[in-house]
Amino acid sequence: MNPNMASSEMISPSRAAGTLRSLVKALAQEESSVIVIGQEGVPQAVLVSFNGFRRLLEAAGEADATMVADRLASAPEAGEGLSNAALEQMVLDAEGAAVGGDTSAGGTGGDEGGPDADTGTGT
Repeated sequence: MNPNMASSEMISPSRAAGTLRSLVKALAQEESSVIVIGQEGVPQAVLVSFNGFRRLLEAAGEADATMVADRLASAPEAGEGLSNAALEQMVLDAEGAAVGGDTSAGGTGGDEGGPDADTGTGT
């Protein structure tokens, strides 16, 4: 990240609006990497060069990749974590949810309500 970002001069929104073309030109020529827009010492927006924006995106992607790598490194090894019984129950629950039934313990499961079930209506 550019160390000049924190020390950029702040300009008002009205000045930014009135000088937008020259601000964009300055950013394109890398005379300034960022322009902070705000009022009464409170930053409200930042104009950044396109190259600066691309660098920010790359840095964000690298940070995401690092986070994913850290999570993978802390994940349980094969055979650790869920027991086979817990995994089997998760699969049964997922299959039951996929067909609209509940095959978990205490659920109805089975074919009692299937299309050929006798509903007692006499039809």
